[in-house]
Amino acid sequence: MTRTRLIGFLAMGVCAIGYVGAGLALWAGKTNQIEMAQAALAAAGLAILGEIGLWVGAACLGLTLFKKRKAMLDRLLRRGGARQTPKSAEV
Repeated sequence: MTRTRLIGFLAMGVCAIGYVGAGLALWAGKTNQIEMAQAALAAAGLAILGEIGLWVGAACLGLTLFKKRKAMLDRLLRRGGARQTPKSAEV
């Protein structure tokens, strides 16, 4: 597994933890276990953490998909790599 892909999956884990934590904080405020003002602040902070994880995870995982598809296209169209002859050798 590449480093970019690992970062993407970890960021998606952070996203899930952030959103679940935000939901639990709001639930705790709704059931009067903590004050609603404190619950709203905690939920806002955790939701921002979840949103950051979502964006970082989507960017990293999208980049790995793009790189795979570009490599496949390069192979199909026979571009790049050691197969090409240098222009100076063609003359």
